[in-house]
Amino acid sequence: MHTIDEDYVTVAEAATLLRVAPSTIRRWIREGDVPAYRIGRRRVALKRDELSTLITPARPDAGAVSTLTGDEARAHRRLTPEEIQQGLDALDRAEQHAKETSARLGGKLFPSSVDIIHEMREERTRQLMG
Repeated sequence: MHTIDEDYVTVAEAATLLRVAPSTIRRWIREGDVPAYRIGRRRVALKRDELSTLITPARPDAGAVSTLTGDEARAHRRLTPEEIQQGLDALDRAEQHAKETSARLGGKLFPSSVDIIHEMREERTRQLMG
């Protein structure tokens, strides 16, 4: 039978085990990468065996059988030459659109934030005074 101390580790202990900063462990908890458990009002602990979910291969082994399915598999595969060309064409169209928009607006895509704030303050002053 395991005791609580054997099954759970503190944030500091988890950081030491994984050789990262405690703030990294807290960020992973906050982002939902690893579940954490509150013990009492203040203490936060992690299950020792759940820390292994944080350890994944940096590069998938080329010879390994993929466990990804559906959308995951599509998201992890390399692009075909046709898909690469489609992406490059889309970038070219976006750059052309930006140039056309810039020319239409006299070279400025957006007015100055300072000018916008100043105009809004003047308008608000007119509303309050009127």
